[in-house]
Amino acid sequence: MNNEKLNDIVKRLHGDFFISCVGPVRSGKSTFINKFMNIKILPYIDDEYLKNKIVDELPQTAAGKQIMTVEPKFVPSEAINVNIGDINMNLRMVDSVGFVMENALGYESDDGPRLVKTPWFEESIEFKDAARIGTQKIMENHSNLAVVLTSDGSFSEFTREDYEKVEDEIIQEMKSLGKPFVIVLNTKNPKTDSVLKTVEELSIKYNESVYACNVAKMTEDDINEILSRALDEFPIEKLNITLPSYLDCVGDEISLKADILTLIDTKAYEFKKIKEVTKLSDSLKENENVKDITLDLDGADVTIKIELKDECLHMLINELADTEIVSQDDLIKTLYKGHSAMKMYDEVGSALKSCKETGYGVAIPSLVDMKMLPPTVIKQAGRYGVKVEAIAPSIHLIKVDVKSSFSPIIGSLEQSKSLIESLDNDQDNIWDKEIFGRRISEIVNDGIKQKIYSLPETSKEKLKDVMNKLINSNRNSLIAIVL
Repeated sequence: MNNEKLNDIVKRLHGDFFISCVGPVRSGKSTFINKFMNIKILPYIDDEYLKNKIVDELPQTAAGKQIMTVEPKFVPSEAINVNIGDINMNLRMVDSVGFVMENALGYESDDGPRLVKTPWFEESIEFKDAARIGTQKIMENHSNLAVVLTSDGSFSEFTREDYEKVEDEIIQEMKSLGKPFVIVLNTKNPKTDSVLKTVEELSIKYNESVYACNVAKMTEDDINEILSRALDEFPIEKLNITLPSYLDCVGDEISLKADILTLIDTKAYEFKKIKEVTKLSDSLKENENVKDITLDLDGADVTIKIELKDECLHMLINELADTEIVSQDDLIKTLYKGHSAMKMYDEVGSALKSCKETGYGVAIPSLVDMKMLPPTVIKQAGRYGVKVEAIAPSIHLIKVDVKSSFSPIIGSLEQSKSLIESLDNDQDNIWDKEIFGRRISEIVNDGIKQKIYSLPETSKEKLKDVMNKLINSNRNSLIAIVL
C-alpha cells in the first residue's frame, strides 16, 4: 500500500491526524470513515486489541432516507497513537450528524419535531438544531482537517437539489474557520460528463478542491487523491523568495530591487494556499524584468527562485554609476571614480555619520597623516628633558541649520491668507508651487546658497583658529562673542 500522501498529511498536521467528516445527512460520511479506516489504517495495526476496538467503534452504514448517525461519533472514541509503517500519529476521525435535509427521516416524529438532550443546553432542543450545532462544534473544535461530503443524488433517494440546499452553508462555515478541507462529491458514476461538469461548477463556485468518487467503492487511489487535494488546501507556512545574488549587495532603495520587492509583497499576500503557488509563480513571471521562476515545495514551505533578465544587471550598473555605461572605458572610468570616492569616504565617513546624527563629527587622522616635528630640549623645574611632538590634520564637521526665507508682497490681507491656505492644503507639492514665475524650492535653495557663500574667508579662518586652540589647549571650555 502507498502511504506517501498520508505521511505528507501527518507531517503537515504535526502528527495530530484529527479528521472530521461533515456535510448534509445521508451523503456518505459514515461510509467514508469505514472505507478509510479499512484501507489506510487497520491493515497496519498489529495490536489486535486496538484493532478490534477501532472496528467495534466504526459507524454503521445503510441506504435510504433514515438518518443513521444521531450524534457525533469519534473513531476511535479517544485519540490513540498508532504507527503506520514509519508514520507515527495521533489518530481520531469524527463522524458528524450533518446538516439535516427536509426530505430525510428521523428528525421528526408523528408528534412533531424530535427533541433531544445535548451537552450544550439544559433543556431539550430539536434534533435538527442539535445536529447543526454538533456539526459546527466538530468543525471548529475537534479536527484540524475536514472532508466535506456531498452528493449528486445518484445513489440515494435524494436529488442534487436536496443536497445543494444545505451544502453551501456547510462549506461557507468551513471557509470562515480557515481550516483546510476538501470537498468529496459522492456519486455512483464519477467519470460521467454530468458529474465532471458538477465538479467543475463546485470548484469555481467555492474555489476549493473537489473530487468525485463512489465512496462505497472507494479505493486506495481515491483516498490518495483526496489526501493530495487536501494537501493543496493547506496554507503556505513559510515562503522563501530568493533573488539574484547581486541584488543582495545593494540596498532596498535601488529602484530595480525596490520594484521586485514591491511586486513580491503585493503578490505574496494575494496567494496564501499551497494550491495557489503556481498562480503566484505565474503572476511573478508577468513582470517585465523576470526571466524565469523555479519552484521548490517542501511540505508547507515554499521556495521561489526568481531569475531576472540579463539586461537587469546592466540596468543596475547604470543606476549605481548614475550614468549610462556603454563601453569598457565607461565602466573603468566609473569604477576609478568610485574607488577614489571610497578612499575619501573611508577617511570621513564615520565623521559624516556622527555629524548627521549629533550635529558634530571628527575624522580621526591615521598614522599616514601624522607628521613628526623635530625633537626639542625643554627645561622644567631646573631639570631638562626632550619634547617629541607630532602634528596631524583632523577634519571637523559641524552641522549648521541654515534658514532661508521668502516674503513676497502680493497685495491685500485676504490675498495673503488665501495664499497661506493654498500652501497648507497642498503640503506634498509645496516645493513645486510657483510664485512670480519661480518654484518655491528654487527660491529657498538660492537663499541658502547665498548665506553659505557669503561667509567671509576671514570668518572661516577664525573658526579654524578657534578649533585649533580648543583642541590643543588643556581647557575644554569655549566662550564665543559673535557681533
